[in-house]
Amino acid sequence: MLDDVVLVVDTHSKPSAARALIEQIKKLTPKPVKFVVNTHFHWDHYQGNEAYPSSWPAGVEIISSEATRTSIEQRGIPRVKHEIVTMPAQIEQLKVDLQKASTPEQRASIQKDISEAEAYLSELKSMQITLPTMTFDRSLILHRKSRTVEILWLGRAHTDGDVFVFLPKEKVLVTGDALHGWTPYMGDSYPYDWIKTLDVAERSSTSTTSSPVTATSLRDKQTFELWKQYFRDLLDQTAAAYADGATLDQAKKRVSDYLMSKYAAKFDPRFPQNVGSNVIKAYQVIAFTP
Repeated sequence: MLDDVVLVVDTHSKPSAARALIEQIKKLTPKPVKFVVNTHFHWDHYQGNEAYPSSWPAGVEIISSEATRTSIEQRGIPRVKHEIVTMPAQIEQLKVDLQKASTPEQRASIQKDISEAEAYLSELKSMQITLPTMTFDRSLILHRKSRTVEILWLGRAHTDGDVFVFLPKEKVLVTGDALHGWTPYMGDSYPYDWIKTLDVAERSSTSTTSSPVTATSLRDKQTFELWKQYFRDLLDQTAAAYADGATLDQAKKRVSDYLMSKYAAKFDPRFPQNVGSNVIKAYQVIAFTP
């Protein structure tokens, strides 16, 4: 809450999900949403933008880094168009797989996938990509009567445009996907920079950190330190494997085994399924391969 208005961090995954969130907001407060922050560019952080201006016609400012807006324009819009063209064939293939399914569990799982894909395709066809209306390079500060909000770009991390929302009075830092409660997704990340950015963010927040996705408080800087050490080990172990002449598959096996033994109990239950892709990313960065 910012006195007479509301600030929302990230817009939820789809317009329909954003509209459901808006209904919850309206039940909680009569104050209008005035600001929406897109913490970075990924599909689940901007596609819901369109729901906010139509819900509050008096005006909603959608805020992001300049890099995030550029990514939405250059990568997000083509991705939506691509999925509209390609998803019908994927849905048809799922229907073929459904006919071949041999167990009730398989059929139920595939039917769920079909229903979700059809619903998403329907949303894609009507989606109106709504770009951020207010962008910045380093920082943007919102001054209200009782609260100041600092929206900060602290360096490349999960993407090239991650921003952090900081409440200096309350010492609360909202991190988007640059820091949260489960295994980091590193597909288009900058791993070495990510460590440095988390160092800067940690110095900016001396108390409580929260993720808008999980709404889970992470105290005593333990999660900062866990992630930074995980990235260091991931990069150091992958670099050592690469220096020994390991292929990508060999490095994936070797480094995954090491990371599993050290971190499996410290991250979410899906860590074993996700750690391999992190090793692939680290190997690509170290080997300078796309």
